[in-house]
Amino acid sequence: MASTAEPSAQPLPAALSRLRLTNTHHADAFEDGHCAPDLWYVSADIWNRESGATVEHVASFEFARVEPFETDDLLGVLDGHSASLSAMARAVIDPATDDLRDDLDKFTEPIEPALLFLTRAQVQPFWQKHGLGPVLAARAIRTLRPGCRGIAYHPASFTASPDDPDDEEGQPVAITARLKAWERIGFRHYRNGVFVLNLGTTALDDFLKAASNQPANAPQVREAHYPSGRGTT
Repeated sequence: MASTAEPSAQPLPAALSRLRLTNTHHADAFEDGHCAPDLWYVSADIWNRESGATVEHVASFEFARVEPFETDDLLGVLDGHSASLSAMARAVIDPATDDLRDDLDKFTEPIEPALLFLTRAQVQPFWQKHGLGPVLAARAIRTLRPGCRGIAYHPASFTASPDDPDDEEGQPVAITARLKAWERIGFRHYRNGVFVLNLGTTALDDFLKAASNQPANAPQVREAHYPSGRGTT
């Protein structure tokens, strides 16, 4: 994810009071145990309080949610869905049993049935370096947390920057920065470059309590001075 640097002294591009998260849920209408996982798209946007319209896109996150005990051919359902989801599925699922690996119980809460995967995370360039990305991601995860034992994330799947998708030289630095951000949230390395956050602990809430004040206390552009035409979607 792009926004991983320490917050800067630069003012936030807009007042946080105008920033909101919108969740969009995609699921198969008729569940048969073999279909794709539930997909959640979380968009962070600046909005106009008077009209309710989106003024500027800030960040986006995509998640996949699966119920291992209710899904036949678990690995087949997840593998091939996307490069990042395939990498995570192969790390957490035992191909011999088509079930979650036994040692995953040490990294997640085995009492809860579902497992989340973060398949995409992106913060728009103008909003980077304010410490906002990890906070928005954590807030999105907290909303999707009920009924989930944990969430998996594969940093190496997110190597391209929004403004230069072919930048290979900057990839190691970007991945290192991402790892620091996600470790602050509570993710731990599980295997094969896949990190896992236990949603049965207080790690996520502890991070939000400690980190949310950073962007909130940063200087913000006055609402009257906000350039409403920038980045309009």
